[in-house]
Amino acid sequence: STVKFVRLHVFIMESILGFLCLSCGKPSKEPPSALSPGPLIGGELRLAAQSPESLDPILSNNYWESEIALQLFDGLVRFDANLNTVAALAQDWKVSPDGKTYVFTLRQGTTFHHGRTVTAEDFVYSLTRLLDPRSKSNDVQYYAHILGAGDFQPGRSPTVSGLQAVNASTLKIVLDEPYAPFLRLLAQQPASVVPKELVESDEHPFGQNPVGTGAFRLERWSGTEILLGANPVYYAGRPHLERVRITTLAALNARESFQLFVNGKLDLSFVPVEQATLAQSEPKWVFLSQPVLRVMYLGMNVKDRLLRDPSVRRAVASAINKTELLGTDLDHAVIHGLLPASLLGSSPAAHSDLYDPQSARDLLKRQYKRPPKIQLWHAQASQSRAILLQRIASQLESVGFSVEIKNLSSMADLLSKIYARKTQLSLLGEQLDYPDPDALLNRLFRSTSPANPFGYSNSKVDALLLDAQRALDDKSRAELYRLIESTIMRDYPALPLSVVKYSIACLAKVQGLQLTPLGFQYLPLREVWLKPEN
Repeated sequence: STVKFVRLHVFIMESILGFLCLSCGKPSKEPPSALSPGPLIGGELRLAAQSPESLDPILSNNYWESEIALQLFDGLVRFDANLNTVAALAQDWKVSPDGKTYVFTLRQGTTFHHGRTVTAEDFVYSLTRLLDPRSKSNDVQYYAHILGAGDFQPGRSPTVSGLQAVNASTLKIVLDEPYAPFLRLLAQQPASVVPKELVESDEHPFGQNPVGTGAFRLERWSGTEILLGANPVYYAGRPHLERVRITTLAALNARESFQLFVNGKLDLSFVPVEQATLAQSEPKWVFLSQPVLRVMYLGMNVKDRLLRDPSVRRAVASAINKTELLGTDLDHAVIHGLLPASLLGSSPAAHSDLYDPQSARDLLKRQYKRPPKIQLWHAQASQSRAILLQRIASQLESVGFSVEIKNLSSMADLLSKIYARKTQLSLLGEQLDYPDPDALLNRLFRSTSPANPFGYSNSKVDALLLDAQRALDDKSRAELYRLIESTIMRDYPALPLSVVKYSIACLAKVQGLQLTPLGFQYLPLREVWLKPEN
């Protein structure tokens, strides 16, 4: 989905923690008088992407599609450099004291790329379309808190009662109950505004002929290339770049992208691990590598006959030396808590490393006459992942477990086993594409969540998660999520291992590139500009 909202993944890509508002260009050593006067207008940024199937913002199903859609479309709000929710097409908004009613005042004079003025009715249409089962958006469930969605979706009502155009420039959204992350959901691509007359036109399929309000507009989409041109009447001002040229390939990976970059055909690229030294040593390039909102962890089936014992789960956690596993891996940054450092409520210093192999050995010797057998599950293991699995198995065996690695052919098979509670340990990952702790903790650890991979159930955690959704200020929510995280950690349903890192190289001339913990699917290009090369 566009927002992809924390789905289980086998980690094969890099990722970013904590916002970096970084210019790809290195700091100048010249005196101020010799510096460039600032952002220059013009030029073309060259990227590569996997060939998209659709650029409709409610149907973008991977981060390549999401990244392109981000340049073409806007919503009511967006994320700023620090991942705060700030005004976009809404110039301001008010939230009722009970947290259920949002009233947005739209900017005057904002137009779609084809020239028509945006009105509140366009947002009613766009959000209704998102909720419509006929649209088949993977993200629809995350907007189901809008009042009336439950009657509209099965056809009991022709409209969504919680979506109201008060007048041309005023939009009211009413929720069925307070849901604090809602404003952040409105900053995601699925909540973008689209023009009804073009979406429903039979002449041009909208997913291949997208028209939005974004900083760039689609100029051409051929078989191997997408060309975006600057929107001269963009609400926040014309972007600095004249155009963005995107080379599209059927199955792009970091190695292929980087080779195109080395050959001078791209201005920025992912960096495969084996090329990190080259990327850092080339003086005309800038190398950026930081964690994103992707967490890798060792999941434990708490319904399993062996792992239902919390002391055994503690022994598993105490056996794992994360530094030995991942400490020198450029694709990973070791963590000891569940919440990445950029998220509300995260407190990395509050969680210590549980590694204590002697206590694990002592516990297993006291409770078992022979090494307890345990299975470590994974799917589609690459060579590097197979090595990691073997290292984890060796560490577990060193404290007294007898380990069998079970590697399945597909993620679907693994998830089927996990949700049937037929696994024991699983090496898993979770990606968050909107920056709120509810996206991780509520999905994975709420007792009734269909995506809970552990069989974990704690009534105190359930109650606190609900309190955190309903709390109206971030300070209260942060305190609640710290308490939730610490409570879960004491139960050992999962051992956090790392956040996965995102490595990019770009030419030194590329300025104003803003990388956020959301990764490549939220990489706005409106502030990017090209510095003249000497």
